[in-house]
Amino acid sequence: MLAGGAAQPRPGHLVEDYFLGKTKAWGVFEDPFGRVRRKISIDLVGRLENDTLIIDEDFRYQDGGREQRTWQIRQLGDGRYEGRTQEVDGIAVGRTDGNTVHWRYAFNLLVGRRRWRVGFREWMSFEPQGVMHRARLSKWGIRIGSVTLVYDKA
Repeated sequence: MLAGGAAQPRPGHLVEDYFLGKTKAWGVFEDPFGRVRRKISIDLVGRLENDTLIIDEDFRYQDGGREQRTWQIRQLGDGRYEGRTQEVDGIAVGRTDGNTVHWRYAFNLLVGRRRWRVGFREWMSFEPQGVMHRARLSKWGIRIGSVTLVYDKA
């Protein structure tokens, strides 16, 4: 059982099994030197529409900032996923490896009043206690930071 009494996701269905319903996440954004620059909390609500998982995310930052995002995620078979949201440039590509999903995509990240196109490399590890998430961000091939999140079923 996952934290909160949720059943362990089925192999090959990690994302859609775990993110249905309400989920909470907490974490930090760190600069390339490991200094915490922003603390994050996220409320997520997932629902299925036909063969697409829709995840509504509500981000709250310790500095008072807020963001909302909606993901559309489809399983393609053979442990592959594709994801879309307004800020992704193109398609997010995901692939499972055991209990881990690795995502790669280009993202238009809001920095101040401007958007920067950055590369995201994410690893989501689905464990009995919940989901651990680690992402590395890069621009022009140079690492500009990382995000670490822990997810828990509400």
